Amino acid sequence: MAAFVKQIPRSILVFGASGHIGRPLAEFLAKNAPSISLSLATSSPEKRDTLQSLFPKAHIVQANYTDVASLTKALQGIEGVFVVTPSGTDERTAMTNLVTALSGSKDIIHIVRLVGVFPEFAPQRVPKALIPGGLPYEHPIAKSILDNSGLPVTYLNCGASFIDNLWLQIGPVLERQTFVWPEHRVPFMDPRDIGEIAARLLLSDNSKHIGAFHTMNNGQDWLTFKEVSVILSEVLDQPVGYDGSYEGFVETFGPRIGPVVDTLWAFFKFEETNEENWALNGFSERILGRKPRTVREWIIEHKDKLLEAPKKLQWSGKTV
Repeated sequence: MAAFVKQIPRSILVFGASGHIGRPLAEFLAKNAPSISLSLATSSPEKRDTLQSLFPKAHIVQANYTDVASLTKALQGIEGVFVVTPSGTDERTAMTNLVTALSGSKDIIHIVRLVGVFPEFAPQRVPKALIPGGLPYEHPIAKSILDNSGLPVTYLNCGASFIDNLWLQIGPVLERQTFVWPEHRVPFMDPRDIGEIAARLLLSDNSKHIGAFHTMNNGQDWLTFKEVSVILSEVLDQPVGYDGSYEGFVETFGPRIGPVVDTLWAFFKFEETNEENWALNGFSERILGRKPRTVREWIIEHKDKLLEAPKKLQWSGKTV
């Protein structure tokens, strides 16, 4: 076999297939690689029928990171794996169990693991308010366990805020023409592009991605949330003010999400303190073969639905 050539997996298992990253990943694979045997994992029995109706040719499996037996069963005959974990996951338990299941398989060719951490960031700098359970604390643990496993892993690091958090953030814009969110500057990324990038990496025959740590953003938006409010005002064609205060955040989101509001505030202020760690880059464009979607493009695409969104805020848990 030629140097740096990776075998393309003939079977792929997608964790989190009902989510805002796993679903577009699965859609891309189903459309662009129909010959691949596609398995979609969910930990929720209630979601199995929905996934099967969305992906009639896929194998729907129930798997839970706390249950090695379910992981082992789901991985039977699988060569490629996309791994994403829910917010608040105990990564030491989850990844130890997953490595145990993966190590028992002789078929694994490529694993893509989604993480979200500052590159080259010392773990001891994570504030105590965010440990344990917080993403900045848990994801380095996940990486360490996978590193030590010797498995063929590519790390896909989301160095960006999800643009579709606007479904949550639009509430106060509709209620009182004010965008309410803790102020800090971050790059942005459409989760649909993340899903496509993960799919393209799994389908790539380039072995140089094995062991790589790729930080993603859209290469175009490094914005404060006040700047996002200006874009909203321009696209929605209505005045949109901005409130980045602690008081405004707690008043707006506290009644809906409870005590976690203070943890979220601490997380966003942690991001603000370390925002110079981020740098826009061209990785996403290179893998996609096109420019990723921008914040403005996303808002334009979803303008009508944003204006029709329920004013009662719904917490999705996607942010941290």
